[in-house]
Amino acid sequence: MLDRIHELEAASYPADEAATYEKLKFRIENASNVFLVAMAADAQGELTPVGFVCGTQTRAPKLTHESMSTHDADGALLCIHSVVVDAALRRRGLATRMLRAYRAYVAATTPHLTGIRLLCKQELIPLYQAAGFKLLGPSDVVHGADPWYECAMELATAEEAEGEAEGEGEGEGEGEGEGEAEADA
Repeated sequence: MLDRIHELEAASYPADEAATYEKLKFRIENASNVFLVAMAADAQGELTPVGFVCGTQTRAPKLTHESMSTHDADGALLCIHSVVVDAALRRRGLATRMLRAYRAYVAATTPHLTGIRLLCKQELIPLYQAAGFKLLGPSDVVHGADPWYECAMELATAEEAEGEAEGEGEGEGEGEGEGEAEADA
């Protein structure tokens, strides 16, 4: 599976930005709780990865090269490194659905997380906004040739989520985003 994940990563990012095989292996081995893979049947009916979202956790309050280079399982901030969709399946809303599923998954399985951050290119900001992220602005992180923008999504702590659940059903529910983003990562 790692070979296919690396293949998808290499096909989705410029060479100076794509995670290496070793970095992906590190993330799978050390941060599997925040590595989610989308699977689909191939032509032979075998399940194969068609996309993934992966990250690491940090105790740092913002994204830096240092905060994104390690994984601290006790960290309350989740740094997304890759949002990848097979080129043949892009622009069908899969990235948005993966991000929404990822948020729900990490919130349920890693309750001490308080937020998710990611860096993206300017043209992908609408994708991440459609998935619930807020644009914070240009990032100080330099990685590759193009500028990056930092996006954030706050997560309720377990106590806050419990309080929100108790208040549900009172006519104040929030709707899911209705529009799909024009681009996929």
